[in-house]
Amino acid sequence: MSKFRVKKWAYMLGIAVGIIFVTAFIFGQIIFPLAIGKPKKVEIPELVGVSLAQAKRMLNDLKLHAVVEDSLYSESAKIDQILDQSPQAGTKINEDGAVHLVISKGSKMVQVPDVRGSSFQEAMVMLRNYDLRSTIVDSVYDESIDRNAVLTSNPKPGSKVEKKSLIRLILSKGAEPEPDSLEIEDYYYPEY
Repeated sequence: MSKFRVKKWAYMLGIAVGIIFVTAFIFGQIIFPLAIGKPKKVEIPELVGVSLAQAKRMLNDLKLHAVVEDSLYSESAKIDQILDQSPQAGTKINEDGAVHLVISKGSKMVQVPDVRGSSFQEAMVMLRNYDLRSTIVDSVYDESIDRNAVLTSNPKPGSKVEKKSLIRLILSKGAEPEPDSLEIEDYYYPEY
């Protein structure tokens, strides 16, 4: 194949690829939008302060999608309440667009539940339900509380602590056993 023929084929291939790209651009940007119609613009409602479930319903009614972008602790907002949105309320976007949301994880603080008198297993589950951790630091004799039941906790019940805090538990060993009543003279020593 001569050099001239190679150049001619490369030139023709370049023109064909160019025609394909130009045609695709014209169809994608001009003909299809005219035939199908431009996407409808929708105004984004104010979502800050409403629950995530309510925000999803509102956006779904407008043919928009809710995307939870982040979640933060908030002392003033309930769990799953919207703290921020992007784009902001009043902005117009195309139908089928996405609204990015930041939701509340609720308070970072939690009140220590009263686990006194509960078995260690029950106390551990209850503290875990409050997003707290637990450990046994000691066990002491106490006649009023069953063996392996929680005698006291530190911090005390009702205290406010951060979630994931460690609650130290002291368990009961139950009633103190009676001392051994055998005395030395009661033993029988055989003679040799």
